[in-house]
Amino acid sequence: MKKISLIITLLITLSYSCSKDELEIDSDNLLIGVWSYSDFQNNATIYNRSMEFTENHCYKFNSDGSLLERKNSGWCGTPPISYADYQGSWKILNDTLIEVVVGYWGGDMSYKLDIESVTASSLKIVYIDGTNQ
Repeated sequence: MKKISLIITLLITLSYSCSKDELEIDSDNLLIGVWSYSDFQNNATIYNRSMEFTENHCYKFNSDGSLLERKNSGWCGTPPISYADYQGSWKILNDTLIEVVVGYWGGDMSYKLDIESVTASSLKIVYIDGTNQ
């Protein structure tokens, strides 16, 4: 009986220790994945790759052209800020420019992001322009 308990305990421990906690990175398109706000420098916003959204501005770019953006959920931008997740889409316009169409607290909006750099761990973008729809 003790041997069976020991084996069951060992199997449970092994199954939990083998869980997959590594980031999956699409080497064909480094933009695909979850990006959490990190910093703002020289007119560029810097995001770090993460496994899940944080309580901050975040993007999740999916390979099918859909996206999820976590951003301010109301018109007031002073702390404390409440965040909400908004569905949208994105598409590549050229080598560095992408167009985003996404919801926000007042409806839908469209804007462009100029990708200054993207690596496996960091995304640096410049917000170009936006229009409310």
